Amino acid sequence: MQNHLIDSDASYPAGISPGKKIFRVNSGLYAGRIVALTASSGSEIKLTYADFPYNSWNTPAVVVDDSADYPFDAAMDADGNIYLAYTLEVSFDLVLRKLTFSNGAWSPGDLCTIYDGDDNYYPSVAIEPGGRLWAAWCRVAAGQSYVNIKLSDDDGLTWPTGISNYGVTLSSAGTTAFPKIIMAGQYCYTFYTLGASKLAYRRKHLNVTTWDAEQEIATGAALDSDFDIAISDDGKIGLVFDDDKIRFIEYNNNVWSGVGDIDDAGGIFPQIKYIDNAPYIVYLTDYGLNQKRAMFTARLQETFSYPAPFDPKENILSKVFCYRAVSGNFRDLTGPAADAISADIYHADSGVIFKESGDSLFLGMDDRFNYVKIILAVAGSGGIVSWQYWNGQEWCGFTPYGGEYHFDSSDKELLLWDDYHALPASWQKKSVNDSDCYWIKITVLSPFTTGPVGSQITALTKGLGLIIME
Repeated sequence: MQNHLIDSDASYPAGISPGKKIFRVNSGLYAGRIVALTASSGSEIKLTYADFPYNSWNTPAVVVDDSADYPFDAAMDADGNIYLAYTLEVSFDLVLRKLTFSNGAWSPGDLCTIYDGDDNYYPSVAIEPGGRLWAAWCRVAAGQSYVNIKLSDDDGLTWPTGISNYGVTLSSAGTTAFPKIIMAGQYCYTFYTLGASKLAYRRKHLNVTTWDAEQEIATGAALDSDFDIAISDDGKIGLVFDDDKIRFIEYNNNVWSGVGDIDDAGGIFPQIKYIDNAPYIVYLTDYGLNQKRAMFTARLQETFSYPAPFDPKENILSKVFCYRAVSGNFRDLTGPAADAISADIYHADSGVIFKESGDSLFLGMDDRFNYVKIILAVAGSGGIVSWQYWNGQEWCGFTPYGGEYHFDSSDKELLLWDDYHALPASWQKKSVNDSDCYWIKITVLSPFTTGPVGSQITALTKGLGLIIME
C-alpha cells in the first residue's frame, strides 16, 4: 500500500538512513496506530498518523517550526510518547521536544536544549529499558566532526553537566561523522561512520559509566550516512551500509560475520528490519535521469535473495506503444521508454510521439499504477491531450491528481492518482496491440503545433518516501 502523506521542499524530507521516522503504538486503546514524522520544509516537521488498514491518514500537523534544514531523529517510549531531537535553526544548537501521547494524539512540549555550543547535526536518540534517554550527534568544532553523546534521566528536560557541555566524545576527529544509537541486551551501542573511511562502534554496559574502546567494523572510501542497524528477536545485530556497494554484516552475540555484498552497483538510503529473525533490506538505486528504484532482498535461508523491485507499481513500464491515427499503425517504444537515450521516443511515421487528433500514447503495466515520470527531448506546444483508463467496457477520462499535463514541459513528475487506495476499482486490463496490461491512454484532442519527442518514460519516482516493513 502506498500513501501520499505530504509534499515537502526540505533538503531531507525523509531524513537519512540512521534516523527513525515511523513508529507504531504497541499497547492500549490505540495499539497498532502508526505515526510518521516528516520534514515538510526547511524549518517545519509534521506529524501524521493512521489506523489499520492505513488507507486514511489524518491531516499532517506541525510539531516543530524552528528546525534547521537538516535531518532529525526520534524515539518512542512504551507509553507512546515521542522524543524528537533536531538541529535548531540559526544557532545550530542540539535540541529536543517531547511529543506527549494522550487521547490518541501527540502534542509538542517545550523546547529542551541538549547542547548549545559549536554546530550540531544528525542526532540519534534512544531510550533504555528503564527510561533513560540518550542522544548522540555530530558536533562540528573548528572544521572537524566528532561523535558526542549525552544522557537525560528526566524526559530530556535536563542533561547532566549542563547545556554548555558536550558530554562524552566517542570518536576521533573526522571530516564527517554520522551516529546511530541502539539498545541491545544489556548494552547501549553507538555506531558511526567517520571521515567516509571508517565504520565503527563503541558500547557501554547499562550498569557502568565507561564506554568500551572503539571497535572498527569496516573501512572504505564512501562511508557516510547510508547505513542502518537492526536487532533481531534472538539478539543478533544486523548492519547494512553503502560503500559503492550495498553490504551487510551481522553480530551473533559473539563475533561479527564477514562483510557480504548485497548489490555491487551500490545504492542509497539502505534500511534493515528483522522479521521472524530473518533480515530484510530495502534500498534505492539510481535509474535513468533523476529517478530511483526501491529494491529489496531478504535472507530467508542461507543467502540473500537476488535484489528485486520493492514495489512492482514503481518500475519501468511493461509496455509503451505509440499510435498514429492516420495510418492506424502502432510502434512499440517499450525499450526506448526504459533507457535514457535522448530523443528516441517517437513514431516513425511522424517523428514525434503524437501530433494530430486521434494520435495516442499507451502506457501499460502489469499492476495498476499511479505515477509517471516523463522526460522529453522536445516539449510539445499548442496541443491538448486527454487521459483515460479502461474500465472494462470503455475508455474512461480523468484528470491526473497532479494536474493537467499536455506534454508541454520537458521534465514532468505526474501523480495520476493521490495514492494506491485512490486507484479506480473499475480499472481493468485490456489487450492493446496484442498486449494485456493496465493501460493509461493519452490521446490528442487538439493538434500540436510542435509534437513532443521523448527521452524516457517510466513509473519510477525520486524514491524519497518512507517505507514501512512489517
